[in-house]
Amino acid sequence: MKEQTQEKPHLSYSQINCYMTCPLKYRYNYIDQIEPPFVSSALVFGSCIHEAVAAFYQSCLEGEALSQSQVHDVYRQAWESHSKEQQIRFFNGDAAETLTTKARRMLEVFHEAFDPTVQIIGIEEPFEVDLGKRIPPLVGWIDAVELAPDGTVSVIDLKTASKRYSDNTVHSNVQLTCYSLGAKVLGFNGETRFRLDVLLKTQNPELIRYQSSRTDADRERFVKLVKSVWQGIKKEVFFPKADWQCGQCPFLDNCKTW
Repeated sequence: MKEQTQEKPHLSYSQINCYMTCPLKYRYNYIDQIEPPFVSSALVFGSCIHEAVAAFYQSCLEGEALSQSQVHDVYRQAWESHSKEQQIRFFNGDAAETLTTKARRMLEVFHEAFDPTVQIIGIEEPFEVDLGKRIPPLVGWIDAVELAPDGTVSVIDLKTASKRYSDNTVHSNVQLTCYSLGAKVLGFNGETRFRLDVLLKTQNPELIRYQSSRTDADRERFVKLVKSVWQGIKKEVFFPKADWQCGQCPFLDNCKTW
């Protein structure tokens, strides 16, 4: 939704990730702008969880935190809204009812784990990074920024996942590096911490907070990656990349006739 509100040419993490996942999918989505016949339930589920957590953070920022039931109400309203906008296709035995139950448990875990002594100082913080004259700017939104009682500032990226992250997954996470670049542009200093908050979609949900750090070298490497992706887009290097995600891709039929 945020992508659609951007009128001027730009790049985002979503675009970069889409191209790296499958260049042909990028073309169908961003160049040809083919209307997808459906959206996967997993994608909608993650979006609705994000909206519920963002609403909770916003309520904390305003001084009156939402209750567990209110947070879950936000999830249900978000799901209803998405279901009216797009055809949702379910995979792996999922159904709207089972996902609603799963969301309730996950959001309860999130709500109970929240530390009331921590101050939320930013939600969906927008940033824009100038990458040079021959490439559009990089735009993005940081999920949340926390201020701990000891003065520590943490930039947070919320994820939903089916299993725990490995150390390598945390420290090489490209989106967190993108966030760190945005945080630097927004004026956060070298003492800022970066964190992945991962809500596990397991039978017994957990919230796992992974602390990480990013260096200038990490950010420089990320910018190099973005510029390489942009070169591929400019030169119209679009090809299918088969992997496990193909089965849930809304452009699978288009890909078969490529």
